[in-house]
Parts: sequence; C-alpha cells; structure tokens
Amino acid sequence: MNKSPDPARHPARRIGADAVAIFLGGMAGTLARWGLDTWTLPISESYFTWSAVTFGVIVANLLGAFLLGYFKTRANRKGTGLHRLGTPVKLGITTGFLGSFTTFSAFGIAAVSGGETSLHSEFWALGGKFYPAAALTIILLVIGVVLAGLGYRLATKDAPRGRAKSGRGQER
Repeated sequence: MNKSPDPARHPARRIGADAVAIFLGGMAGTLARWGLDTWTLPISESYFTWSAVTFGVIVANLLGAFLLGYFKTRANRKGTGLHRLGTPVKLGITTGFLGSFTTFSAFGIAAVSGGETSLHSEFWALGGKFYPAAALTIILLVIGVVLAGLGYRLATKDAPRGRAKSGRGQER
C-alpha cells in the first residue's frame, strides 16, 4: 500500500507557520518597545538627560532579557504547562516578540549616535566621545546576561526536571 505524505506535516508548511508566527510576534514586540519608549519618554527627558539611550530602550532590553531566560526555560520543561505550546507559538514569543522587543540595534545606534538617527550625524557620538557609549553598552550587556540567567534560575527553581519535546517530536 502506497502511503502518501500528510500535507500538514510537509516541511514547507511547518516553516511557513514558523515564519508567520515570528513575523507576527516581531510586529507586536516592535510596537511594544515603541509604546514603552513613548510612555517612558518623560522619564528619559527628566532623569536620563546624560544618556543618548532612552529609559524605555534600556527597560525593554533588560526586561526582555529576563523574560526570554524565564520563558524559554519554562517552555522547554515538562510539567510547566508552557511545554505544550507548539513550536510556532514558542518561536513567535521568543524569536519574534522578545527578539524585536529587546532589539540590540535600537540600543546600539542610540548609544553611538548620541540619539541622533540621521545618516549624516557623527557616528561616534555622546559628545564625540566613544568611551561613554562603549561603557554604557558593556554595562547594560552584562546586566542583561545576568537578568537572563536570573530568569533561567527562577524558571528552574520550581519546575520539574526533564526536557519537553518540541512540537516536532524532538528533544528541546
């Protein structure tokens, strides 16, 4: 008996579902970062006048690093409930939403351009000095990694041991 392949399990269909989930999550994450940046603009203008990077971008990157560490760990552990989410949903949340919410490029260009986004602006900014921008970048990168680790630790603290299988039947 010649068994024809199930069209729902075709690799192109899986990739298409993943791509759509990442696209939609990415749009939502970008809008969330923009909304957070807009909402916190008064804080940036009042208290972060020393920094070309806005308070909203800093919060988005640090919060997103923590959430990514937490969610990815919980989603890949059996018994957490999140492990039952399909691969497209997990990718939409992690790669899509949190990836665009925490975009390092928005932070990076603001740090080195002094907040000036014109292509004709001086690239090594913050008053023409590269060192403050580099120091801020390194400090926030280290804090982001620490927060991602904290998210991981919190997610594993009360989660059952054992890795969940991905939506495609492979260990994750």
